[in-house]
Amino acid sequence: MNEDNNFRLDELPPEHPMRQHPFAAPDGYFDTLPSRVQARVMHRPKPAFSISWSWQRTTASLVGASLIALLVWQTLPQRQESLPSEALAGVSNDVITAYLDEQGINADELADGQQLHSSLGNDTTAIQYLNVQPADIQQHIKDEVLSDNSNVGS
Repeated sequence: MNEDNNFRLDELPPEHPMRQHPFAAPDGYFDTLPSRVQARVMHRPKPAFSISWSWQRTTASLVGASLIALLVWQTLPQRQESLPSEALAGVSNDVITAYLDEQGINADELADGQQLHSSLGNDTTAIQYLNVQPADIQQHIKDEVLSDNSNVGS
């Protein structure tokens, strides 16, 4: 390839094919172009968004919503209410004791634990649960102070 073939278009003669315009437009074409484009745009209707509801689509929607509700109802854990006293009235103490023995639970410890949890579950304090009087606490503190003082002097 020869890289010295540089030339300028204005140096070519006017009848040379390289100086001719490659495209030709009819006379007045660009004068009327904006009005023709605008006329096409204005006459084209905008498509409206619409969903046609048929009985099939309505049925499918209801079936889907029902299926979701059924799955939610089935997967949520059921809350177990406490047994009514009538249901427990028919159970004898021997059966309850046998059940606790099978489970390895001492009935006395269970009763003490339930009493402790029920008393501490409300707004009472542990001191009120133990039935300790303020005078007893102060007497105990005095005794402790006296015993500490007697140990220091020995």
